[in-house]
Amino acid sequence: MPRSLLIAVLLSLFTLLILTAATGSSGLLADYFWWIFSFGAVLLLVLLAWTILYARQLFHTKRRQAFGSQIARRLALMFTLIAVLPGLFLFGVSAQFISHSINSWFGNDVAEALDRSLNLSQSALDFASDNSFRRAAAVQVQLIAAVSMGTTADSVLHEYGKTEAFSQLQLVRLTDLHIQAAYNPQNLSNPEISQESLKELTQTGSLSERENINHVLYAQGWLMLPENGESLALFFRQPIPKNVAEDATLIELTRAKYAELKYAKRGLQIFFLMTLFMATLLAVMLSLLLALYFTKRFSAPILSLSEGALAVARGDLSQKRPIFHDDELGNLTKLFNHMTEQLRGAHEQQTAARLYLEHVLNSLNTGVITFDSKGCLKTHNHKAQVILGQDLDKLVQQNIDEIAAASPQMWLIAEVLNAFLATENQENPIQLTYNREDDAVILIGKATELPTDGGKDTVLVFDDVTALIRAQKEAAWGEVARRLAHEIRNPLTPIQLSAERLAHKLSGKLNEADAHILMRSTDTIVKQVSAMKDLVEAFRNYAHARTLNLTLLDINELIQEILVLYESGHCTFLVNLSNMPLLIYADNGAMRQVLHNVLKNAAEAAAVDAEPTVLVSTQAKDKTAVIAISNNGKNFSQDMLARAFDPYITDKNGGTGLGLPVVKKIVEEHGGRVQINNLPEGRACIKITLPLAGESNAKQ
Repeated sequence: MPRSLLIAVLLSLFTLLILTAATGSSGLLADYFWWIFSFGAVLLLVLLAWTILYARQLFHTKRRQAFGSQIARRLALMFTLIAVLPGLFLFGVSAQFISHSINSWFGNDVAEALDRSLNLSQSALDFASDNSFRRAAAVQVQLIAAVSMGTTADSVLHEYGKTEAFSQLQLVRLTDLHIQAAYNPQNLSNPEISQESLKELTQTGSLSERENINHVLYAQGWLMLPENGESLALFFRQPIPKNVAEDATLIELTRAKYAELKYAKRGLQIFFLMTLFMATLLAVMLSLLLALYFTKRFSAPILSLSEGALAVARGDLSQKRPIFHDDELGNLTKLFNHMTEQLRGAHEQQTAARLYLEHVLNSLNTGVITFDSKGCLKTHNHKAQVILGQDLDKLVQQNIDEIAAASPQMWLIAEVLNAFLATENQENPIQLTYNREDDAVILIGKATELPTDGGKDTVLVFDDVTALIRAQKEAAWGEVARRLAHEIRNPLTPIQLSAERLAHKLSGKLNEADAHILMRSTDTIVKQVSAMKDLVEAFRNYAHARTLNLTLLDINELIQEILVLYESGHCTFLVNLSNMPLLIYADNGAMRQVLHNVLKNAAEAAAVDAEPTVLVSTQAKDKTAVIAISNNGKNFSQDMLARAFDPYITDKNGGTGLGLPVVKKIVEEHGGRVQINNLPEGRACIKITLPLAGESNAKQ
């Protein structure tokens, strides 16, 4: 804590201490109350200015949009509320308590009790005085007898003074206050009598009163003796019992103090409330100041770490943040500095590994192209440019659609890349023909997922196998018939391109009728080529013997991932998946193909309805996962129900009849089964049953 802040705290505590001492009307510092209060007000203004300075610094960082200013502002607000609200609450409660307590001090019950106590003490004093007066009357009688019998007055006074416990007995001549006889063992002062008292004594023959001498309360008085030529009177002085005198004195002092306080009640309330108000303001201001100071102190390491994290996020791995305190935040800062050192070392290693990998890739005889998670071309090696016959540097950070739109040759490259990307979830590479600008080559390639921190990239590896394929064809010429279904798709692309080029070359050179015939013919060629491609591809998929790559999959998650592809369609998919995960061992790519095929067919069948809807549900039943997909619109015909899984059987225009057979084959390879039926409400339904993990009988 800064020394100045510590001094402010000590000054505030000292001010409150002496202000509290000066609040009482009888205190030693009562006369200096307003001076002390003024000093407290000056100290309060200093604390207020200091607090405003801290607050301005805090909100200045907000205006500058400084990183971390929001958390500092929230901490300051939180600490301020914690500090101020209890103080204000206590001030309100204390003010009410003071007002009520002071009013209760001066209630009628207290005044009445004090008055009755005073009356009671007065009665006790009167009783003690009367006893002394009666004893003095007995001495008066003895004096009269002694005078008549010629006995000296001194002997009488000494005798009765001792026996009756008088402190002073004197026989006084009233004309000149001459003492003719006396008993005064304590050497008390001689009596004095005023003219008014003397007149009253002469008239009544007696006079009594009380006097406090040396903190002892005495009952004293005068008794006249019979006239014998001299005006004589007996003066007596006897102490009142100590307990009666002390109680009476205490009650009288208390009654006087109560009267004084009652007179000053309003001022007393104001003094107490002003002291409380000053104490509350100083406490609140100190709390605000300390809250802002500790906010700055507490948030400093957090803001430092935030700035460091932001710098690291921007790529600056040289960050080393200062350690403010040896506590948990200090340990966290040490860990952050250690982390940045490790990240810097890992980054240097990664950079070296990347340079090494680039060198290795450039030395390969196969083409390598990577795509990022957004489908944009990321990197490539030199061999990829040689095989494709194009400069790929200008295609970096472009997606497939942007590449295809660049030029006709780039469109061909985009088709090749799309074909390779489609093999990402397949086990085997594909082979295709690519027409370069000067010749045609046969490529074989495969796409593979490449996990990264930001998602997943895709790497394409392909090679020019034109010479190898030609050698194989020459060696296997006798098997042409068996492989016709596979080889027939090779000329389809040139046919399509030739038709399109023919239409392009002759457009504008024929009359309208011939041009119309040419357009219809080329469109027919293109459509038939596309149909033949689909047919050949479907037959290849059906005839292809899969090697399953079994992994543990949650069929619910897989369905949700695939349904994302259909979100933008017109068909509504209603999903009712089981609450528990349905884990199966399956080939990810094959199972995606199955679900995509079934969902696509269901959406197409539902399209004939005004509100196409497909219901997808899953459940666990008898150690199996059951997937039910149903649609409204078109349902299964009786012929389809009987022969749906036979090749080339379809009731869909343009269909190949191989979709459901492929689905059935893949599902059975996973140890499952497929069933189709029409539900009672008229919906077509396909039910796929697969063994759960641990019960799998999938073919290896």
